[in-house]
Amino acid sequence: MASGAGLMLIGLAVSAGSPIAVLPAALGGFVSFAGVAVGATIVMPPVLQLIGRIGSHDPVVLLAGRNAMRAPGRSSRATIGLVIGVTLLVTFAVALGIMQHVLEAQLEQMGQGQMTTEMVQAQRDFFVQLNAVVSVIVGFSAVIAAVGVVNALALGVLQRRRELGLLRVLGLTGAQVRRMIVTEAVQMVVAAVVSGLVLGTFYGWVGGQTLLGSLGHPVTPVLPPLTIGIVVVGALVLAVVATIAPVRRAMRVPPTEALAVD
Repeated sequence: MASGAGLMLIGLAVSAGSPIAVLPAALGGFVSFAGVAVGATIVMPPVLQLIGRIGSHDPVVLLAGRNAMRAPGRSSRATIGLVIGVTLLVTFAVALGIMQHVLEAQLEQMGQGQMTTEMVQAQRDFFVQLNAVVSVIVGFSAVIAAVGVVNALALGVLQRRRELGLLRVLGLTGAQVRRMIVTEAVQMVVAAVVSGLVLGTFYGWVGGQTLLGSLGHPVTPVLPPLTIGIVVVGALVLAVVATIAPVRRAMRVPPTEALAVD
C-alpha cells in the first residue's frame, strides 16, 4: 500500500505537465489496491468496529457488532470481495464523470458559447450510455463478489447454531436473534460499501487528475447519484437475502438440540 501510494503521488506531482503521468498513477493504484485486498485483516476491522458503534445503545445491535469483531479475520475475508467489486464500479463511474465534466468545459471554451442545447444533451447522453456499458461490464465482478459474500454469511450462520441456541436459552427471543443476525450482516455489508465508495472515489479522482490535469481545468470527483443508489440498495438487499434462509433453518432447531451440536 505504501509503495502504491508513492507511485500515485509521483503521478499527481507531474500531472500538470503531461498526461503520461497516468501511467505511474495507474500502476500505483493497482499495487495499492492489491495491498488493500491482501491486507484485508488489517484494513477492514477498524471500519467494521466504527460501523458497529452506530446504534450500539440497543443491546441486540451491540451484540451484533461484537459478533463481527469477535472473528475479525472471518469478517474481513467475507467483506473484502464486495469491497473489490464496489471499488471497481465506483472508480470507473468517477473517472467517466470527470471526463465528461472536463470535456464539456473544453468544448464550451473552444466554442465560445456556440454549442446548442441539443449538442450538449447529445454529449451527455453519450456519456450516460458509455457509463451504462462500463457499469454492466464491471458489474459482473461485483455480482461474483456478492455471491462470495452471500456464501460466507450463510455459512457463518449455520456454523453458529450452538451459539444461537445458547442465546435463546439465555433469554433472547427468536425475533431478537433474527434481528441480531440481520444487523450483523448489514453492518458488514455497509462497511464494505463505505470502504468501496471511498477507495473508488479516490482512485477515480487520481486517474482523472493524472490523465486530464494537463488541460488546466480543475478536476474534482464526480460521483453519479444513480451509481450510489444502485450500490447502496443492492448491498442492503444482499445483506437481508443472505441471512433469511440460514436464520430460518437455524431457528427451526430447538435450543436444547442446538446446544448438543458438537
